[in-house]
Amino acid sequence: MAQTVDRSRWLIRLIVLKKLLLAAVLLAISLAAMFGDVHYAQLSDFAETWGRSDHQFLSSLAEKGTLLGPNRLMRLALVSGLYAGLILVAAWATWLGRRWGEWLLVVVLGLALPLELEHALHEVSPRLWIVLGLTLIGLVFTTRLALSTERRH
Repeated sequence: MAQTVDRSRWLIRLIVLKKLLLAAVLLAISLAAMFGDVHYAQLSDFAETWGRSDHQFLSSLAEKGTLLGPNRLMRLALVSGLYAGLILVAAWATWLGRRWGEWLLVVVLGLALPLELEHALHEVSPRLWIVLGLTLIGLVFTTRLALSTERRH
């Protein structure tokens, strides 16, 4: 029984760590989109300068920002920032063993499913199907954990 509880903790912490990594990426996207919105007039200049300096990744981000426009950049910043915050709260509370955190993590995992499914259906890639499968496994496991009547210590 103790071995099952230890395995459950290990798995839930692995799920939480993966979600923390996602939250960090979303926060970076949010900050980049806010930067793009604030400096929208100079994005074309940034793209050109970064392209000449062999910073292709930054250059392509600036180019994509100019295509999105300032309103969509601000919406992207807001949505990705809020979702990252939600993930961080769910991960923190789950790590501490809070029951409400487990349920919030279930919600976070459930919110990702439709987007991951749509992405996997439109882009044929084994990587996307693996990510979708891992999300489903995490959702089932976290739901079972949240529903369990036995408390972990």
